[in-house]
Amino acid sequence: MKKVWSMFMLLAVCLVACTNIDDLEDDVDALKKRVTALETQVRDINSNTEALRELYNEGTFITNIEEKSDSYILTLSNGKTVNLYMKNDNNLLCPIIGIDSEGYWTVLYNKNETPERLTVNGQPVKANGESGKTPTFGVDSEGYWQVSYDEGKNYSYIYKEGTTDKVSATGAGSDPAEDKNFQSVTVANNELVLVLAGEDAPTIRIPIVRDFECSFAAEDLKQVQEFSAGEVKEFTMTVRGVENTMITAPEGWNATFSKEAGKENVLVVTAPASGTVPASAKMTTRATADNGADIAVLATSGKYAMIAKIQVSIKNRTDYKADFDNGKNITIGGITINNQIYSDADIQVLDATDADVALDNYFNATMSKPVILFLTGTAHHFTTTGVKSISNDVIIIGQYGDEQVTLHPANCWKSCKGKLLFKNLKIDLSNINGVGNNTGYFINNAGVASSGDFTDIRFDNCMITNVLKSIYYDAAQAKYFGINNISIQDSRIEVNAIKIALINIYKGFNLGDYKTFSFKNNMVYSQNPQEGVQILNWVTGNTPKSDGVLSAEIINNTFVNIIGSNIFFRYQKGTSLTISKNIFDVSPNAEFGSYFYSFLESCTPQIDVTDNIVYGLTKNWNYYPTNSQVKEPASNNITKHATAPITQYDYANGVFTLASDVAGYGATIK
Repeated sequence: MKKVWSMFMLLAVCLVACTNIDDLEDDVDALKKRVTALETQVRDINSNTEALRELYNEGTFITNIEEKSDSYILTLSNGKTVNLYMKNDNNLLCPIIGIDSEGYWTVLYNKNETPERLTVNGQPVKANGESGKTPTFGVDSEGYWQVSYDEGKNYSYIYKEGTTDKVSATGAGSDPAEDKNFQSVTVANNELVLVLAGEDAPTIRIPIVRDFECSFAAEDLKQVQEFSAGEVKEFTMTVRGVENTMITAPEGWNATFSKEAGKENVLVVTAPASGTVPASAKMTTRATADNGADIAVLATSGKYAMIAKIQVSIKNRTDYKADFDNGKNITIGGITINNQIYSDADIQVLDATDADVALDNYFNATMSKPVILFLTGTAHHFTTTGVKSISNDVIIIGQYGDEQVTLHPANCWKSCKGKLLFKNLKIDLSNINGVGNNTGYFINNAGVASSGDFTDIRFDNCMITNVLKSIYYDAAQAKYFGINNISIQDSRIEVNAIKIALINIYKGFNLGDYKTFSFKNNMVYSQNPQEGVQILNWVTGNTPKSDGVLSAEIINNTFVNIIGSNIFFRYQKGTSLTISKNIFDVSPNAEFGSYFYSFLESCTPQIDVTDNIVYGLTKNWNYYPTNSQVKEPASNNITKHATAPITQYDYANGVFTLASDVAGYGATIK
């Protein structure tokens, strides 16, 4: 206790003037004992004050009582545990706290005086009810009692009634009060009986009901339970002797006891799917719960009732629409958007909570201005049907950072002009059916009529599932031009097909328009080993080799069960290729070998395919044989990592826990 020890140090310095060293040691020793006693006294008085406040609440009863040498440990019907101390030190002048017959806090400084009411701004303080406050006591560095009514944040001195005299905790010659806070404390006939100190003090009787309890675990009561939108949590409760229960929860929340055999005492709580709580939910009913924050279980047994409560809240969540409205920057794959850059955009907020939402009307070949869609609601999907043309910037963002809504296209999207940016979405490609040359591909360039018309395709913090064909496909016609920049980062990609390329520029034209390809911090995975999946397939069969200027990088990704020839790059002509800090983990039973990349033409770009971790396969991991102009390690064989780089595999959610010895490698998606 900092205040007490500050007082001790001050008094100790004053004693240095003593000339008799024995007297000095005796004084210091006595002072230490006195300070220790004072610390104990402050603890006792604050504990008793809190206990009185709880016991004075109407309807409170005790479910368990444990007697110690100087105290009772009481477990109450609201789940709280309080300590009631019955012994004080006669050498200290200690205020004795009580409650008078009208329910106001009182204080007694001397056994020959009458208890007086504690006041705040001259007004007496109730011990319970809506205006009730619980005082907290302390001692300043000079040894005077202080009191706080805001849980110790601010203290004021205690003065004797009608005077400006502070009340000393250690004053010499003072007349201490009685050495107990209560006239008597007894346990009899299943009751705890408290007779408070002072005249006109009430007697408090609290029933002891040992065979009836409905309470949360102590650790669940210590803090607010935070949920993500739609998250489900289970809380194991102590339930005995309960005849009936009634559960109340904030609007949008759901709470019910489990119906699973053996888990009847488990309360299952589900947060709102959208993460928003209507303003109407802020209204409270004090008899049961704060409906804006509490999950409350009202349990009854005969004439007794108790309420067990935990506080719940939605985690502080990112709201991208609010950020946009407030002028904040939103970054998507390295591109910044805000309401200044896109002041003329068509801004839409769409909610799929109650039904699927069609996005078809926001795409066409003559879009007059950019479109920004903020999507929310996970109960249903956002859909598109026929081929969609994109002729201006289209930006699609899952509105809330803690939920990923589902975009479910049923046909290809055709790039014409502008940018196509995705952030914080689940993109389900299982229904892509396409037409003609576009069959099975999500995005193509079959509309980019001039060089530089379409600048960017970027995926940021997305989950792309059920990939059966290419995510991007070059239409391979001389009249179409490439996309300047393609980026996928911080995303999860579930591949359910063999021998496909995620980004397919096979035999494309006008390759000079492809400037950069970035693939960073992603997880690419399949529950079963998939052979021959490529990240980029680029073979310039229809164009001069000199057109190739692509700078490509695959850095800090985790690949699980993705194997086969030309697995990562089929790469013809560009300025640089970097494959570094990746983890490649394949079932050790997969009977394949795997290549890192192929380089097919006699040209000399900068190639850095080093410092990667490989594990698994029954055959070797290799570099693809290339011409002598390409610099590679002396050995074509790549050494396997000695132990598995992944310790836990969660294919359903695309989460793979990395081993401690591969820090710095692989994806670290939050």
